[in-house]
Amino acid sequence: MSDKKVHFESALKNNLIKKFDYTKFKNITRIANGGFGTVYRAKSLILRKLVALKCLHKDDESFFEKFVKELTNIVALNCHDNIIKFYGISIDPSTETYYLVLQYAKDGDLKTYLQNNFNTLDWKIKIQMAKDITSGLYCIHGENIVHRDLHSKNILVHEGSLLITDLGLSQSLDTNSNSIIGGTFAYSDPEYLRNQMKSISYKRNKASDIYSLGVLFWELSSGRPPFNKFTHLGICKMVTSGEREKPINETPKDYINIYSSAWNDDPKQRPTIESIFDSLGNIKLENIYNDPNDNQEAYSNDQSQASMDAFSKDSVSMDFSKDSLSFSSLTTSNLGEVTEVSQVSIKNIKDHVSDLTLTDLENLEITGKSSIHENNLCISNIS
Repeated sequence: MSDKKVHFESALKNNLIKKFDYTKFKNITRIANGGFGTVYRAKSLILRKLVALKCLHKDDESFFEKFVKELTNIVALNCHDNIIKFYGISIDPSTETYYLVLQYAKDGDLKTYLQNNFNTLDWKIKIQMAKDITSGLYCIHGENIVHRDLHSKNILVHEGSLLITDLGLSQSLDTNSNSIIGGTFAYSDPEYLRNQMKSISYKRNKASDIYSLGVLFWELSSGRPPFNKFTHLGICKMVTSGEREKPINETPKDYINIYSSAWNDDPKQRPTIESIFDSLGNIKLENIYNDPNDNQEAYSNDQSQASMDAFSKDSVSMDFSKDSLSFSSLTTSNLGEVTEVSQVSIKNIKDHVSDLTLTDLENLEITGKSSIHENNLCISNIS
């Protein structure tokens, strides 16, 4: 038995962690699945309300290390209104599956919420949403923890409030380990991506979260995920080369200044979470950005659903570990379409992707044909 499992079971035995009887959950329904685990909705007969049950994939010896790590992070942050609440753990005796019992956010993730409700949101609401995320991250950084995986599917919406969730990648700054896995292309610190592309480890810090926060702020202004019409590899190339999404017309200029400084390419030039929190309280709504020559518009519910479906897997994570990697390779034809997906080992894609290694292969799925911007057609140009 691993040391992590021994400590975990000791904590349960000594009532340091509340344990829920699994049979006291009813109407268990799967609502989400990702690279780290599966989330279910259930009615708790003890708490008399809906809860979320999150189980991590129990597929390797590091399961308890991952489980205890997320448990440790969420317990440390379990006192803030903008961070998902933790109630305890539960174990299914028939399968020996371990679950985190968490607050259930009835309005789903931010990405989906924006897709369905963007037309109803005015700028006062959007700025309050930005304040919610910032407030939660303020608490995380205050505990000297880095989230490392902030994106719009890791922000939940519940009764008008935004909640940061999925602390599985979060890590204390007191640790000595460097960043190895996790994150999403469009929201990831470009400095982190550049180093990983060169197989150089890079320890993400608070400035890395600030970059992700800036991207989230832009998403609040547009209603859609960043670079949602591009491939994952294309996004990686654009982010590392310094490209960013353009401002949306009718966005307050003060708000644009906040997220533009947050996604600065130089981590040292990004503001602190304290500075961003203060700046959000001083936005002048009447001073708006308006470029008559810019045809970029905010997302509307009338837009083609196909463009959103093409990015339904936008939260694919990355694993830059050299020793255990395979990848769903993209074979291009006619200089414009992805027409075939095949499983190959990392050895087979090194010639196409240089030293860039990408993962969470179980989650990367491409169906049908997807358009690719001509600047991103040639995978061999990724460097």
